[in-house]
Amino acid sequence: MLSVEILFSALSTQHSALRAQDLYAGEFLQIPVGSRALAMGGAYTAIANDESAFHWNPAGVSLIPDRLVGFMYSAEYGTPGNSLADFYQLGFTYPLKDITLALNWVRLSVGDLAQTPDLTNIAANDQREQLVNEIYSSAPNYFSDNEDAFVLSIARDNKFTLDWGWLYYKEQIEVPVGINFKIIHQGIGNFGTANAIGVDGGAMLRFSLAEFLLNPALGSVSIGASVTDVAGTQLAWSTQRTEIIPMQITAGLAYAQPIPVIHSVATFSSDFILNESTQPRFGIEMTYEKDVSLRFGLDQGQFATGAGYNWEHKIDVNYSLSINTALGPEHRLSFSADLDNLLKKDTTSE
Repeated sequence: MLSVEILFSALSTQHSALRAQDLYAGEFLQIPVGSRALAMGGAYTAIANDESAFHWNPAGVSLIPDRLVGFMYSAEYGTPGNSLADFYQLGFTYPLKDITLALNWVRLSVGDLAQTPDLTNIAANDQREQLVNEIYSSAPNYFSDNEDAFVLSIARDNKFTLDWGWLYYKEQIEVPVGINFKIIHQGIGNFGTANAIGVDGGAMLRFSLAEFLLNPALGSVSIGASVTDVAGTQLAWSTQRTEIIPMQITAGLAYAQPIPVIHSVATFSSDFILNESTQPRFGIEMTYEKDVSLRFGLDQGQFATGAGYNWEHKIDVNYSLSINTALGPEHRLSFSADLDNLLKKDTTSE
């Protein structure tokens, strides 16, 4: 069995490094959400417009036009039933007149962790040997690690008409903004629990390059920025230890180019984590007839790919495969259901 230290070290290999004094603090919050985003290498800050928007950029929650239920399951470093850990996301989005609300729950669950004593402070070889023999001669004690976050998102899509007086025309632009309020709870067996309240924020700027340059062959541009754990989130443990989940600032750029001759849209995206020395992320998506999508990405040098299918704007299914050179492949599957379209009556036959 693996120890907690090995598990968290494995998770941190793929996800962002934390400050040395708070190693692994809130690390499960860095596990990506959404198979579409993952298949594009996590270059999603300027795109985020689905059930995973709360994770990448809360401003994108405002771009979801209908009531939406989303779910994702991920077998972290293994296959379902034989993975190092299980990761879940379940959420509901509800657009109102002026704002959009979303409530999401994410959980990282690790079971069957063997409890072993710390032998590093025992200098005598005979004592160490005796303790090792006692450990393996009796049934080990197992414990589990469960980490949860409940995230309430509030977002608004602000639309403006920009008057380019010197060019004699006007252009529509969008400036979505959003904020997350999250409650974090962690529990490691009987060793201790931790709680925290954190805040994230995000914004986008979206406009048509075709209108801006008066060229109908061009597409649309989106610029995004997000800040997670604003000013640092304090994680208070029942053992009286306090850890800080560090703030992370990410900027992103995306461009969607229509290709009418093949009834498709090609989307290119990139993300940059501004306050960490990590490689940028890149993604590309090709969508045919707004239904079938093929995706590729690079997440800090690691290859990702995936595909998606949207059934009549009612059910959206996405799959992603991330290749981690140290720990192997990761498979993720996401589902979302547009409740408004599902419940809408079909009047074509009436």
